Amino acid sequence: MEVMNKEQVYDEKISPLMVQIIEICKEHGIAMLMDFAIGHDGEGPDGQDCSDLRCSTLLPDENGENAVMHQKALALIRRRGRHAPMMITTEHGDGTKTLTAVI
Repeated sequence: MEVMNKEQVYDEKISPLMVQIIEICKEHGIAMLMDFAIGHDGEGPDGQDCSDLRCSTLLPDENGENAVMHQKALALIRRRGRHAPMMITTEHGDGTKTLTAVI
């Protein structure tokens, strides 16, 4: 039996569930932030270091607004706790996009 790394476990077992969760949240306007630390020793298919690999999802509420605390938390996650500006693009159900600067 082959031992799977965290990325493979996410892809095979968690991602299909996330597709369901994301659809339910979108359907009911539930804002959410999910973050998975799936880093592992070794390299990815294109040779990149996978030790700090993450999979994050941020969804807005029924009004297309991201919860402020979710935005701040995601900014810290992506910056590994460091202070630096970041841009977030939100795609709304009507096809429009909102660009948010997190400073």
